[in-house]
Amino acid sequence: MGKILIRGKDYEIRNDEPVDIFIPEFNIIVKSSILGKDVLIWSNVNIYGAEIGDETKIGAFVEIRKGVKIGKRVKIEPLVFIPEGIIIEDCVFLGPNVVFTNDLYPKSCEEDGSLVQEYKITETIVKKRAAIGAGSVIRCGITIGENSIIGAGSVVVDDVPPNSIFYGEKAKFRRYL
Repeated sequence: MGKILIRGKDYEIRNDEPVDIFIPEFNIIVKSSILGKDVLIWSNVNIYGAEIGDETKIGAFVEIRKGVKIGKRVKIEPLVFIPEGIIIEDCVFLGPNVVFTNDLYPKSCEEDGSLVQEYKITETIVKKRAAIGAGSVIRCGITIGENSIIGAGSVVVDDVPPNSIFYGEKAKFRRYL
């Protein structure tokens, strides 16, 4: 048994098996997720089928999807989106409004107009002690190296080597479909 903190209040949970938590007054939904000891969850948080390590702090308006693995002592600021296929190692900082992607060629409908049922999830890894600044967008299929820093507002589309600082990038025409 261990405890997690939700808006400053302690809740006793099992840390070794998936839990379901529903607290409507704070709009918190946790389904089939494993939460480590002393995880702190603020409000308006949705976590579905993820693993969250000990002492991780999750700010308001965060969504974490199925299969996501988050290490220990990660700090996730408000308005972060972490879809399927993302692995975040220990001691990572995710600034406000960081968005991860998980499909290189997303679409809503097939050629016949029917909704897409299966997406091709492409894994992304954020290594230990990396920091990603506010408003950054992380393209799937890359690795962000250990101890690296991504500046605020960056669009990251290639691997980031360990111990480096990356920032910037503008959208521009690349090719026609």
